[in-house]
Parts: sequence; structure tokens; C-alpha cells
Amino acid sequence: MNRSAQEIKARCSCILGDGRIVSIVGASSSPTAAYEMVFSETKDVPIAKAGRWLAVLRRDYPGEYHELIQPTLSHVDHDKAQIEEEM
Repeated sequence: MNRSAQEIKARCSCILGDGRIVSIVGASSSPTAAYEMVFSETKDVPIAKAGRWLAVLRRDYPGEYHELIQPTLSHVDHDKAQIEEEM
């Protein structure tokens, strides 16, 4: 069953503001790997499921995925750069 991009976005919306989780999903090789990696980090099943759905979006709708995560990852990169400057 193919799910629409809108449905998938709704299923992963709870993690979109969390750059750490989005980065973990980005480093995964598959939706299943994303679930396992996020669960290993958080021990939170709903968050891990949302991570899996974000990986499904990346696999099935790569353009939509990149549009969706760009603001989150840009924010994380900026914060990292700011921390490095302070050190």
C-alpha cells in the first residue's frame, strides 16, 4: 500500500523539530534501520515509529523529504557552529 506524502508527513510530524532525531534518521540506511537507531537512542516507541515514517518519506518522496527537513538541519548546523565558536 502506497501512502501519500501528506499522510507520511503527518505520521512523522512530532519529530520534525528535533534536529538530533532527524539527523539519526538521515544517517540510517532504511526505515527499519531508522526505527532501530532512534529507539536505541531514545527508548521511545512513538518517537522511533515517527523516525521510521520520516525514513519512508525519504525513500518514497525524496524531494518532499528534503524540503521538510532542510529548516531543521540548517538549525542544527547553525547551533553546532555556534557551540564550536564559543569553545
